[in-house]
Amino acid sequence: MIGHILTMCIGAVTGNWPMWGGEPSHQSVQLLKGAITSPVIKWRFGNWSSIEWQFSAIADVDGDGQMEVVVGSYDDYKVYCLKGSDGAPKWRTTSGPGRSSPAVADVDGDGQTEIIIGNICYRGSDGTVKFTFAANPMWSGPAVADVDGDGAMEVVMAGNGDNFVHCFRGSDGTQKWAFASGGTGYTSPAVADCDGDGKMEVAIGSWDGKVYCLRGSDGTQKWAFTTGGRLAYYSPHPSIADVDGDGQAEVVIGTTDGNLYCLRGSDGTQKWVSKYTNFGWGPSLGVADCDGDGKMEVLVSDGNKIYCLRGSDGTQKWASPSWGSVVRIGSIVDIDGDGKYEVLAIGEASGAAVRPNFDTPIFCKSLSINDLADIQA
Repeated sequence: MIGHILTMCIGAVTGNWPMWGGEPSHQSVQLLKGAITSPVIKWRFGNWSSIEWQFSAIADVDGDGQMEVVVGSYDDYKVYCLKGSDGAPKWRTTSGPGRSSPAVADVDGDGQTEIIIGNICYRGSDGTVKFTFAANPMWSGPAVADVDGDGAMEVVMAGNGDNFVHCFRGSDGTQKWAFASGGTGYTSPAVADCDGDGKMEVAIGSWDGKVYCLRGSDGTQKWAFTTGGRLAYYSPHPSIADVDGDGQAEVVIGTTDGNLYCLRGSDGTQKWVSKYTNFGWGPSLGVADCDGDGKMEVLVSDGNKIYCLRGSDGTQKWASPSWGSVVRIGSIVDIDGDGKYEVLAIGEASGAAVRPNFDTPIFCKSLSINDLADIQA
């Protein structure tokens, strides 16, 4: 999302969205139902060029029983906590940078919620700094999970210009391990048990065109796959899921060569590749059983349309109408409570590609996945 924070599409959805992609595996699915049948703008905050260049987080960050929206600012790099009910600011940080997508969790096990954004851990109660991670400011969305099985939370981040993937203790921000890649860019790491061994792995794309799978315990490489492109500016994350129904996890990711790759989580070998676009930035992804047939699909945007691909082989099931510019898939959610998924797409109405600081209108469209009815604009 770039520009105004709008509740036009998500205002009536009960649930949270604590980090990039919704949760550590980055499937971008909101499981709880909404009740929206027609679009209503409930509130706005900020202006078109000042608010975050990635995604906000939605959670009860201060323990008051109400949801808040946490967002980073592009112009002053501060972090804002807004009331979910009306968008009124609850607090603003006095320090930056607020340039990555936030992650919200109790990272140190003290029973209180913290917010991770950039290289800083803030208290959810008032936005004061709790500690700073031992790294340069990060530009990608962090993943928060117990990656090494020690019973405590870790924070995995990349994108600070040093070409490393970092794993930090959630308790104090000290580094547990770091992995040298070929350039992580702005991609957000995904965390899941990729190979079914009962241990967590970290999957991440790199500017060198490789997809890396790392052991969560120590950051050593399990496998790497070389794509035909790069994991670049608008390639935000891999998604980890059993997309083909074989009982094993796959890693799905797109690159600047216009291909979407599905890789075995166990060893990184290619299961299928789909040529979805000539769009050179790399796609935004979502993974779900979109049409209720018991099989998983992969949703991908190419800057113009949304494509639904079969998880079994990557062939196309359908494509949305052309909307001019669809920069990201926001989430997959039953927005109107009818028992069927819709997909929220975030983009820019003029048809030009959305970039930070462009003073252009943003649209949020909802597409009924089952029957392709365009129910919201």
